[in-house]
Amino acid sequence: MGFQAGTAAGHGLTKEEALMAVTSAPARILGIDKQCGTLEDNKDATLFISGGDALDMTGNKLEMAFIQGRRIDLDNYQKELYRRYLMKYKLGSE
Repeated sequence: MGFQAGTAAGHGLTKEEALMAVTSAPARILGIDKQCGTLEDNKDATLFISGGDALDMTGNKLEMAFIQGRRIDLDNYQKELYRRYLMKYKLGSE
């Protein structure tokens, strides 16, 4: 959805409108806008933190994510393999 919102922003939608298209609008459509969809007091803290533009597929670097205020572990097996073989071949090439 983020990629589609970013594409829409690239074709004239403002970034604020594109962000609302993937946050508050779906929450309103699903009828859960009283619990989530925007950052307000007494709502679930479901959000992510990006090191770049969240609507830019090439610049988005997901750093942290929270669901109902609980931090989600973003590490996975593929990242572990990447780190392992990066070190193996980086050290082997010297």
